[in-house]
Amino acid sequence: MVVSKGNQSATTRQLLLETAERLFALHGIAAVSNRQISRAAGQGNNYAVGHHFGDKVGLIRAILESHNSRIDEIRARVLAEIGYIAGVREWIDCLIRPEIEHLAALDGPSYYARFCAHLAADPEIGYLLYDSVAVSQSLTEVLTGFYRVLPAMPKPVMDTRLTMSQHMVIHAMADVERTMDGPGAAQSVAAHSWSQHCDMIVDATVGLWLAPNTSRDVR
Repeated sequence: MVVSKGNQSATTRQLLLETAERLFALHGIAAVSNRQISRAAGQGNNYAVGHHFGDKVGLIRAILESHNSRIDEIRARVLAEIGYIAGVREWIDCLIRPEIEHLAALDGPSYYARFCAHLAADPEIGYLLYDSVAVSQSLTEVLTGFYRVLPAMPKPVMDTRLTMSQHMVIHAMADVERTMDGPGAAQSVAAHSWSQHCDMIVDATVGLWLAPNTSRDVR
């Protein structure tokens, strides 16, 4: 069977994406070089990452896009189900559940949540994690609905809770994923565990956002 040059290039590109995501998840963003990724992917050309993605930023954007397109499809479905009069919990569920449903559906051990946790903590390129979702129409609609029903609070409080909720959700998903990464974690069990953890993460996030503001210095 003859493999066309275009198909071979697409296969190599996908292999580099999967290898990079795994290495970043296990070792961190800064600790992994483009050359290490190329070698781990079995590429004789040490500059394969540069050839396909330009640089590390281009590679990371491609990893994010490969997942966000599927997450967007799930979020659009969940968004269509909740309706305009949804409350805070429903909107938060619509923010979190699509990510977790996507993770649960991945074949074999997943690395995306841990990759995102490392990316979020990177002081130089952590912004890529949030830039990647800025173009999502479904996410924009969910955030609009969420902020519409959120109780009024001072901007400093809202900004702090936003940062806290982002970090909490990202690292909670990474911790769950880490426990799934092993030969004893069957796919059916993993999917069930993801579903259970989704409810708990949503509940905790709702509590964070609806907690009373008791600071006398913030108005």
